[in-house]
Amino acid sequence: MKNIYYSAILLLCASYTQAQEGSININQDGNIQKLLDIYKSTEEDSDDFQIQIYNGSLSGANSKKSNLDADFPDWKTKIDHVDTDYRVRIKDIKTALEAERKYLEVRKKYPAAIIITPK
Repeated sequence: MKNIYYSAILLLCASYTQAQEGSININQDGNIQKLLDIYKSTEEDSDDFQIQIYNGSLSGANSKKSNLDADFPDWKTKIDHVDTDYRVRIKDIKTALEAERKYLEVRKKYPAAIIITPK
């Protein structure tokens, strides 16, 4: 019985002393971090209200965005690419009341505008 006990202790000690610590080096492309930042920025926008004023081609979106920036220079605007369409949206609207006020103001110059509610 003593031989089995001593053998078990010797085996455990031997396996413990033979264990190796490993290290892993990950070589990550710099573009992956850029993609993660873009993904995170789109996730942040989902909690805010938005007003969409245009949906169509890239040239039309650029034209509408420049007109919108000239008409409302203090508002944050952005062109989003979804499938094959480009959408011009007013971003960073925190409350429904603020969205409704801006919508009424935008609707005078852009009658096709719609309010996009957060998910």
